[in-house]
Amino acid sequence: MIGRLALMGCVLALGCAAQQATRTTATLFETPEAELARELAPDLYGLAEAARAKADAARGRREEGELDDYRQETELWLSAAVAEAERIQLERHRIELQREEERWAKQLARDQEASAVVATDISRYQAQRVALREAERVSSLGQSPTTDDATLDAVLTRVRLNLALAKSLGASEAQVRSLEKRADAMALNRPRSAKVAEALLLDTEELIGKMRTQWPEPRPGASTELVEMASLTGFAADRTSTGVIVRSERFFTSGGELSESTIQRFEGLLGAYPHGPVACQVAVPEVQSRVWARRVASLVNRLRRIDNPSRVSTSMVATSALGAGTVQCTFAAYRAP
Repeated sequence: MIGRLALMGCVLALGCAAQQATRTTATLFETPEAELARELAPDLYGLAEAARAKADAARGRREEGELDDYRQETELWLSAAVAEAERIQLERHRIELQREEERWAKQLARDQEASAVVATDISRYQAQRVALREAERVSSLGQSPTTDDATLDAVLTRVRLNLALAKSLGASEAQVRSLEKRADAMALNRPRSAKVAEALLLDTEELIGKMRTQWPEPRPGASTELVEMASLTGFAADRTSTGVIVRSERFFTSGGELSESTIQRFEGLLGAYPHGPVACQVAVPEVQSRVWARRVASLVNRLRRIDNPSRVSTSMVATSALGAGTVQCTFAAYRAP
């Protein structure tokens, strides 16, 4: 009796073990990892399912040896499928992170480029403000017999730039050396005479003009240089299809007298940019005005004293678009491309 009970207990134990193994193998296919493997690694998952089918068949035949082999094969293929799914998932995540990093890198590059543009605009704006202040100081020469340190520094800066430009245009060392010595002496001695400072500035512009006369026509970019130089010397300037237009309201004083300093600055432009005719118009309230006729006549007589008086023509134009006494001159040879 005791032996039968022991045998029955062994059979029940084996049956329970087989049933537990079946439940364990089946449970493996019901996990989230197995579901992910079925989606991402279908080939390996299919091999695991095939091994499980063989295990079920061996169980039906009660072939315990084959059952264990197929069960182990099932677990191995399913483990491989799960590992492959995890690898694929990690790779996709890595690629997604890489793409996100690239998007951020591109955004950062765009932000940096935008910041650089803003910084450049700010620098250009600041440079323009400095240039305008320098232009105001340079254009004030002749309004007073003396000059202050700030104006003298502005003149010296302009002189150095003019000499560098003259060299680039082909001026010899001998032509530049004497002007450099005068500039060095001015920087050292700091003379207060506005005429001395203005004379040096005009001489450098005259040297630039001599270099440019060696060319039969303006070099490429000369129209831009003319606009910049006109602006730096106190004039308003624009590039147009008909030439560079230079304007100023300072040719006449508030009392209607000629401004010698403005005329000298204009002569400097004429000398530095020697090509082609220059047509000037004086804005007046009405052409029949005797007062303005006399003022314009005095300007014409003054401009006749330049080196090439036939180059500049002067006329009156009645307009309300410009202030009375504004002189607008077109350098016809310096057309915008």
